[in-house]
Amino acid sequence: MYEFAVVALLALATVKVVDFLSDNVPLVERFRSLLTFIVAVGATVWLDYSLFQGWDVAIRNGTLGIWITGFVVAGLTVPWRAVFGWLTHDRATGDESLGEHKPIIRKVA
Repeated sequence: MYEFAVVALLALATVKVVDFLSDNVPLVERFRSLLTFIVAVGATVWLDYSLFQGWDVAIRNGTLGIWITGFVVAGLTVPWRAVFGWLTHDRATGDESLGEHKPIIRKVA
């Protein structure tokens, strides 16, 4: 159970780091999905954290378990974005995972 909590909170941290970077660096907004994978996999490799080791699942290559955990963390960012989109009614402009949405253009005159 703790392993799932760690992965869920790593996904939350990944979402917020990517949001912070995309808000402050205009070029990063185009590569939001790629940056999400880089941050998620990078965090798990840096922490040397593997779900398989936590659940005592034997795998041949321990490094591969760390990388797969990173992809699981990246995948869990989608529910976090959906929750934040539902709570705030404000979605990221380049968020492909929640479908296409366009900003509302209002005519002034």
